[in-house]
Parts: sequence; C-alpha cells; structure tokens
Amino acid sequence: MILPVRRTEVGVRQGEIIMIPPLEGEVRMTDPLERRIVPFYGDELIAVQRTDSTIYVLFTRLCENLGLARRSQILRIQRHAVLTKGLVTLPVTTEGGPQEAQCLRLDLVPLWLSGLQAGRVKAEVQAKLVRYQEEVAVVLWQAFKPQMLVQPAGDAVGDGLALQQLQQIAEMGRAITRMAEQQIDLQRQQQALVQRLDGAARVIKDVQWHLSDVQVRLGVLEDQLQPASYVTDAQATEISNRVKALGELLTTQGPAKNHYQGIFAELYRRFGVSSYKTVQLEQYTAVLDFLEDWRVAAIPLPKVE
Repeated sequence: MILPVRRTEVGVRQGEIIMIPPLEGEVRMTDPLERRIVPFYGDELIAVQRTDSTIYVLFTRLCENLGLARRSQILRIQRHAVLTKGLVTLPVTTEGGPQEAQCLRLDLVPLWLSGLQAGRVKAEVQAKLVRYQEEVAVVLWQAFKPQMLVQPAGDAVGDGLALQQLQQIAEMGRAITRMAEQQIDLQRQQQALVQRLDGAARVIKDVQWHLSDVQVRLGVLEDQLQPASYVTDAQATEISNRVKALGELLTTQGPAKNHYQGIFAELYRRFGVSSYKTVQLEQYTAVLDFLEDWRVAAIPLPKVE
C-alpha cells in the first residue's frame, strides 16, 4: 500500500493566506516506520529510524511538549537553509494505523532548539527548554544506539553515517552546553548587579535619613547653646495675652471679621515670626509696644457733648 503524500498546505502569516510548498524531504514509502516512545523528564518523545539508520523525531510532539505553535516553527525551519533539508514527512505506525507525520532529523534537533530563546517562551516552560537544549539529542541517540550497533557489519555506509551523526550530536551538545553555561553566568551577573543596586539604594536612603536626623539635632543644639536668643515661655504667654486682648477689642467693634488673622499677619510682616516662641529677645519690647499702640488706637474716643 502506498500512502498519499501532501504536496501543498495552506497556512496564515501576518494576516494573509500563504501557500506552504511541499517539504524538500518528503518521500513516498511503502512500509510505515515503527515509532519508539522515549521518556524524557515526564514528557514522551516519539522517534523513528529509517533503513539507512537515520533517526527522525516527530516534530509535532516536540512542539506540543514545549508549548510551541507547530505551524510557525515549520515556517521558521523552511526559511533555514540547513534545517529545511532535515524536515520530512514519513509514514509512521500509530494506534489508529499508519499515518504521515512531519519529522525532523535527529542531528538537526539541537540546531533547531538553539534558535529558541528561553526568555521568549512561557515562564513555566523556560527550564524545560533548557533541558531539551542540553540533553534531548543525547537521550534519543542513546535510545536508538543499541539498535544501530546491531546493524550488519558489512554495511559500511550505514556505520559511517551513524558515526557522522554521533559526532554531530556530540559537537552540538557541547555547543549548547557552552551557550547554556554562558547564559547562566550572564543571569547570575545581572542578579548580582541588581542586588548591588538595591543595596546602594538602601544605603542612600539610610544616609538621607541620618542627615535629616543630624539637621534636627543641630537645630536642637543651637537652641541649647543660645537659650537667650528667643523669649521665655512667660514672655511668650504675655505676648499671647496682649494678642487676645487686642483681638477681643477689635471683635467687639467688627464681629463679622476675623481680627486674629490680621494680627498674626501683621506680626509676621513686621517681625518675621510665625510663633510667639520664635520672637527674638531683642524684639520682645517692640512687639509689646506695637500691640499696645494698636489696642490704644482701637479704643473709641468718648463722645463730646
């Protein structure tokens, strides 16, 4: 039985309909390939091996395990000069019978994975992506290694291809490991920098708080060193009583107006004080005289008959 092979597919990219050309590696095969399920950190990887010992991984399952959109990944592979040569459609045995599946050659899986950035996938699969980049190719190779080792000794071409694939996988694995280690170092450096910046911000905040405390203490110390520069509490009370008397007198003459506000404003304008206790000692007599003159001037003159 010869299974039909799709020649074109319809896809969508950036809001327009496009025609996806047939995969370069699509072939017509009479016998479906036996699939092998390989466990990988709780996931299941599905791969097949062709008669020439070449191993292919079911691409749909890879995308599902990593939460990736298969269609966009296929388009990315088809735009890659190397990856597109390893993406093929193969007949695979399934529980529902033989079915065609898109597969990626095993030695190209690390190259495809290296183009995926952990920072651009969902947070919950970032660690999984790193594990796939570091180990998936080696795990799949180990799963098929015994089967490849029992190939006929006279099949020199198959053995040479197997060794070539193994070398490619080993080199790609080492490259991915180096990239992962560099990424880890960069992230650690960034975390250390953030921690240092946070520490510097805390130090600056503490210094600002201490400066404010020092300023307050200096103000208190100045008051203690020059206690005679301001009026005493008793003198401040006397000023308050004079202001009260003047305010009551003015209120009897014009109850609709807030005369206290006018008195306070005039004291601030003439003597630059905002509190009775901040009246300087040398101003004390002048403040009392000013309030008394104002009070006397406000007393109405007796009527002359």
